Amino acid sequence: MEQATAMVEHEVTRRTGWFRPFCLAVLVLLLVNTCVVGGAIVLLVRQVITLPPGLIAAFTGAQSPVIVQATTVLEKVQAMSQLTTTRFNYSSLVTSQRELPGILAGLYGDKLVMVAVGHVTAGIDLRQLTAESVTRQGDTMTIRLPPPQLLDCFLDEQASYVVSRDTGLFARPAPNLDVSARRYAVGQFRDMALHDDIFAQVQTNAQVAITNFVSGLGVRQVNVLTTPRDPDSPLPDSCK
Repeated sequence: MEQATAMVEHEVTRRTGWFRPFCLAVLVLLLVNTCVVGGAIVLLVRQVITLPPGLIAAFTGAQSPVIVQATTVLEKVQAMSQLTTTRFNYSSLVTSQRELPGILAGLYGDKLVMVAVGHVTAGIDLRQLTAESVTRQGDTMTIRLPPPQLLDCFLDEQASYVVSRDTGLFARPAPNLDVSARRYAVGQFRDMALHDDIFAQVQTNAQVAITNFVSGLGVRQVNVLTTPRDPDSPLPDSCK
């Protein structure tokens, strides 16, 4: 009987001997998984607690850091070309007459005196800006402007008027006298604008306007460089 009992105990021990290492392995696996999961939870909590400044600002309404790409600035600056124009207004008394000797002038001459009022406009075509024109280094953005150019020379027909017209006793009015006076006035205004250095004024205005505009986009430091006018650049038809 004792021998039978011993055999049964031995059989139970043999069958259950593998269970203990198995339970130990399962316990270790559970502990490892718990650590891994716990670490992920801690990491996730840290990520939630350490919010990006922009997200915090979105909730609190505070100022947040702004990253402005050079390509974005290029597109926006190209669209503000109308802000980079400068106009000089002029008025002049213009005399135009038929060229004749003094004696014949009284008989066959033709003389026109007119008050000419007009303007000359110069500007910078910001559509000529390229990706190479806008560079960024750290917090400083540098913009190289295209050269300035004349845009138009205009005679204000509403404000201009003929003061007098004297035609000789035996003469007919010269058909081109009025046109010549207007053309001369436009050329005079053009030369006066160039003498008054309208291009320097254009560049100064453009630097101020673009600096303020780009700073408003969130760029901390803006450096606007100018390019001298090309003396060989063609004049617009209205200024010839």
